[in-house]
Amino acid sequence: MKRNAWSLIVGGCMLAAVAACSKSEPLAPELKQAMEARHEGFEAIGDAMKKIADTLKAGGSLNPELAAAAATIKQHSGELVDWFPAGTGPESGRKTEAKAEIWQQPEVFAEKREAFVAEAAKLAALADANDAEGFAGQVKNLGGTCKGCHDDFRAKDK
Repeated sequence: MKRNAWSLIVGGCMLAAVAACSKSEPLAPELKQAMEARHEGFEAIGDAMKKIADTLKAGGSLNPELAAAAATIKQHSGELVDWFPAGTGPESGRKTEAKAEIWQQPEVFAEKREAFVAEAAKLAALADANDAEGFAGQVKNLGGTCKGCHDDFRAKDK
């Protein structure tokens, strides 16, 4: 009987130790907020890009819905600068697709981010000008900036 009680105590302590080691340190509220904004913002950008790409692939053209999607992309592109504060990468212990290279190569990341911001602004301007042909061509340019950043700074889906 004593042996069973001792086993339970030791087992419980081991479980507690494992649980304590596997938990991430609490994340500062402002870092958690930045990571949530980043996730939600990229979801919105992705949804907007998908809407545009699907419509164009199906033979559709610029319309008010696509113009709104372009405006969404432009809006969120301007927020990118605030989405990657130090402490929100893989070292945070939180699930993220952001690679450590973002913080290791800040100048390169900033260049790619600014290229995306510029191309998003062009897309929105073409939508505002109701330039369907220019809009369709600009989607490819914008997609290229997405790919360029993803290739270097986004972890591959597993």
